[in-house]
Amino acid sequence: MSGRVPPSTRAGRRRNGNPADDYDTRAAADLYERFTGHDAVALGKVMVPDIPKSLACIGVCDGILYSTVRDGKLEKYIHRFKASDAPLFCVSPDGTQIVFVGGEYDFTERGIVDRTSKR
Repeated sequence: MSGRVPPSTRAGRRRNGNPADDYDTRAAADLYERFTGHDAVALGKVMVPDIPKSLACIGVCDGILYSTVRDGKLEKYIHRFKASDAPLFCVSPDGTQIVFVGGEYDFTERGIVDRTSKR
């Protein structure tokens, strides 16, 4: 996916968010808007479980497939990690939580970008 995804209509722009929001909320909303081209809307709160103290490392994550709406159009993406940038694919001891550990990548307004692609 790196380098081949066209920018959204809001790529490169920063949002004028609510100054009362905390930094993480503003940063998440800004990234969402730059990637999708849509206004960020609070949908509610979700409980994010704590990462377990122990994980089963299943292997390396070779890639990720995901769907999203960008600029009003459903898009499907496949990102294949370069071997040197791939995170570990781990699961919680009870098998109910997937965790990606490490890796050399960033999620930007253009999607997942391997860091070695930036060098």
